[in-house]
Amino acid sequence: MIIAPLISQKGGAGKTLISASLSVALAIRGYRVWLIDLDPNATLSKVMGIGNPTGVNGALTYIMGFTKSIKVHTATMENNTIANVKVIPPGTTSGINPDGALPSTPVLTSRLSSLINGIGNYRVRPNFVLIDTPTLNPTLNPSLTASLINIANLLILVTTDEPGGSNWVGSLLEYALTITQGRRQEYVMIMNKLINIRGGFDLGARYMVRILRNPGVEAAWRVGSIPYLIKDPELNQFRKAIDELASILEKINAELTWVTQQ
Repeated sequence: MIIAPLISQKGGAGKTLISASLSVALAIRGYRVWLIDLDPNATLSKVMGIGNPTGVNGALTYIMGFTKSIKVHTATMENNTIANVKVIPPGTTSGINPDGALPSTPVLTSRLSSLINGIGNYRVRPNFVLIDTPTLNPTLNPSLTASLINIANLLILVTTDEPGGSNWVGSLLEYALTITQGRRQEYVMIMNKLINIRGGFDLGARYMVRILRNPGVEAAWRVGSIPYLIKDPELNQFRKAIDELASILEKINAELTWVTQQ
């Protein structure tokens, strides 16, 4: 089971857009996908047809200790149920603020691990767990950043070529090495909103996906649509990039499954 938080230190990089699109691409390929929404804005949950109903026991309220259980929903889009995609919204409470006072790293890691173990023991075990995160920074929210790195076996780093959109990657990967202490952890870099397909930078990542800036993608997303599902030739590059990302996750999942069985 792949556990993959989508991480960026810059707001608006496209984590939620990519989370939603990737989950649908994987579901179309027949995989079971769970989405954990840790952003109090609940944008991912809303796009997946769930919303963030008042009083719902969600992922964020659970790991922050406000609730002791969670409620799982099946994704729906345009009145069609997507059975292969399950969603855990963040939950609602007046105390939610992932940039404010959070439990310690050991407590958060324990709660996140409990959440992941519960998903793993679900009656139909998922193939992929994608975690949509608020803006993460080891300085701004160190316990949440460290805990997510701790429980992940794949990091999806979402960058842009805008100011401040990618200069954090090197330091975050170094930070991740101190957390994992040699434990195997894959990472995929996504260069989003590029002006040119050859743009961006290269940190020697094994896997890198480039996505061009596209007004059509941004327009569809603003009205709550998932661009991956829109059959418009102008969105072809975006769909191909998401398909490339889905293929990479397939490969990593197969490799990790093989290693586990040895």
